[in-house]
Amino acid sequence: MSDSAAFQEVDEAVRKDELREWWDRWGTWVVAGAVAVVVAVAGMVGWRQYDAGQRAVASVAYSTALARIATDMPAARAELEKQAAEAREPYRSLAALIAAQLRDTLDEQVTALAAVGPRLSGPELADLATVITALKSVDTPRADEMAARLDSLAGPDRPFRISVREVQALAAARKGDAKRARELWGEIAKDPGTPQGAAQRASAMLNLYAATEAK
Repeated sequence: MSDSAAFQEVDEAVRKDELREWWDRWGTWVVAGAVAVVVAVAGMVGWRQYDAGQRAVASVAYSTALARIATDMPAARAELEKQAAEAREPYRSLAALIAAQLRDTLDEQVTALAAVGPRLSGPELADLATVITALKSVDTPRADEMAARLDSLAGPDRPFRISVREVQALAAARKGDAKRARELWGEIAKDPGTPQGAAQRASAMLNLYAATEAK
């Protein structure tokens, strides 16, 4: 029975002084419907509170693990790896990203980062993993392979474009391509969205190139 039909029948019952009869017929369903609504609302509020509580717990655990890196890196890595398997997002992905960078050797770090990148939640974290992987690969045989993955992240609307250009400039300099490196540092210096620290690094590198050419 639809809500409109039920209310119409109530109106008719009142006019005929037969409300008791109507209630005897439909009262149980009205109460059941009201209870269902209350239970649903309470369940939604309870879930939100539970979810917020779980995220708060995950946040504290993540921060605690980060703080342990300086004093007990093996323990911190073990805890972060555990969170990477069990924690709620976004802390699961963040823990995986940090744990990969705590591997013993640079090659292990690059391999771990390349592996976890596609599994991270959201394209931004996956892009960040790619940038970090390329940065750590600058002085390795995988430099060209990793740098090639940055091309799609260098567009003017991409969030990590400045970091991408810095890595590309470093890679070009390592290969002895000073012209390309200087061009990239120049792009960084001219980009209005460049953070202050990156702008200062770009300016310092451009001054270094200028001083070298003047000799």
